[in-house]
Amino acid sequence: MTSTASSLRGGAVGALVVSTAVAAHGLAGGGFPAGSSFVFLLVVGIGVGTVVSVPQPRRDRDHAVVLFGGLALGQLAAHVALAVGSAHEMAHGHTLLPSPSMLAFHVLAAVLGGVLVHSAERLYGPITSIVRAVLEPPLPLPDASAPGRIGAASYLHVPRHPFTTTISRRGPPQ
Repeated sequence: MTSTASSLRGGAVGALVVSTAVAAHGLAGGGFPAGSSFVFLLVVGIGVGTVVSVPQPRRDRDHAVVLFGGLALGQLAAHVALAVGSAHEMAHGHTLLPSPSMLAFHVLAAVLGGVLVHSAERLYGPITSIVRAVLEPPLPLPDASAPGRIGAASYLHVPRHPFTTTISRRGPPQ
């Protein structure tokens, strides 16, 4: 069973894999993936998001390995999905293995995405507690008939001349 944070982490990683793949594919001149390549890419995003949404490991090092490993696997799988899914690109010699510059961009996207997801995961608790505190209506005060409630407060006597007893009027004899 996964927690809310784990589900959000998996959804964020899946969405990040798909969106960075579509954006990078478009910037590289490939355009928007059409038909089967886009469906294949969505399946890759869902699969990677599901793998990464396992419950959070106890140690931070294991958490980083799962997160960054999932993002790197997602980048590689998205590259393969876009390369195999388009017959036009395969006909023009687009290889399954990325070039060195493309590999560097895939690694950079995985690292930046991991930093973003990790930061969002760390800030999830404090931000949601603040939002809940601001948006939840205040609790109503109990009415006068509630058990244990005192109906009236005691009367506090405030003197008419407050400093008459504290200022001494005695002086040296004349």
